[in-house]
Amino acid sequence: MTAPLATRLERGDRVLVTRLNYLGDVVLSLPLVDALHARWPGVEIDYLSRRPGADLLQSDSRFSRVFALEDGVGKTFSLLRDLRSRHYSAVIDLYSNPRSAWLAWLSGAPVRIGGNRRGRRHLYTHPIAVPRAVRPVTDVFMRYGVPLGIASEVHAGVPSLSLTPAEVAAAGALLSPTSRRPLVGIHPGGKWSVKRWPSEKFVELVGRLQSELGAEVVVFTGPEERDATESLRPTGVRILDVLAIRALAAVVSRLDAMVACDGGVMHVSAAVGTPTIGIFGSSEPAVWFPYPAPHRAAFIDIDCRPCHRHECPLGHTRCLNDLPAAAVTRWVAESLGAAKGVR
Repeated sequence: MTAPLATRLERGDRVLVTRLNYLGDVVLSLPLVDALHARWPGVEIDYLSRRPGADLLQSDSRFSRVFALEDGVGKTFSLLRDLRSRHYSAVIDLYSNPRSAWLAWLSGAPVRIGGNRRGRRHLYTHPIAVPRAVRPVTDVFMRYGVPLGIASEVHAGVPSLSLTPAEVAAAGALLSPTSRRPLVGIHPGGKWSVKRWPSEKFVELVGRLQSELGAEVVVFTGPEERDATESLRPTGVRILDVLAIRALAAVVSRLDAMVACDGGVMHVSAAVGTPTIGIFGSSEPAVWFPYPAPHRAAFIDIDCRPCHRHECPLGHTRCLNDLPAAAVTRWVAESLGAAKGVR
């Protein structure tokens, strides 16, 4: 069933989609963008996010313009001038915090879609309340497209990212594998402690990948994550320095498999089509891992998970500490085998 249209879009009309924070959420919003393009061919879609999300989408042909939100009064006023000059027919705010709500309102768009939250819901013409039964966040985001003609019962597709041939070629030159062994990436960083699998587990995983699967292992690092990556240096793995986000995506696309803690890099990996094992602690894979095989969410069932906290309220973080490296190794092997079966 499709709800009444907030507006009928015509070729050349413009829509702004915004998800200000969190790289992974930007990736997870892409099925909604694809659905809007399918529903309204010829409509221009812009995107607004902070970096690195904005940087990830800069070269994506789905978007006419990509804007990066930067701190500072002057930069904010400059951004608003740019947004208002685009004369949007509609804005979809997928973050719906106070700043994003005001930016949507100040854009001048006659149709403003956002979350039905506290006082800021009054800044939207169409506040959205998503039923609790809607679980994957990709499906949650799709509900924000209902006022623009996206059927409420439609399930989101799998997020995908496209890379240019030049980006892929540069990634191949950077990797230059030394053998024909499976090439497995690892990203051990994470924003919060409940998203970081312990370093000793990653050390054990590397040893198992090398000895049991004969894999060549490449480790990715990010800003403020060197502690997590440096602990792996004694294993003899290759550690890449911090890469720009699209360069990272291109390198990951050349891997045979990727193991990453729940976060932005995990979502980028799945979106470029690399078999991805996501390490989950306090959060819920049914919500945050909408990826079919050969991808796999790695987690264990204990009574207190998922708690969705940023720090373990019980102080033991068993959801991560008790996840065995042997199981993750097995899931990597299964993903490698499944990927061979579909290629």
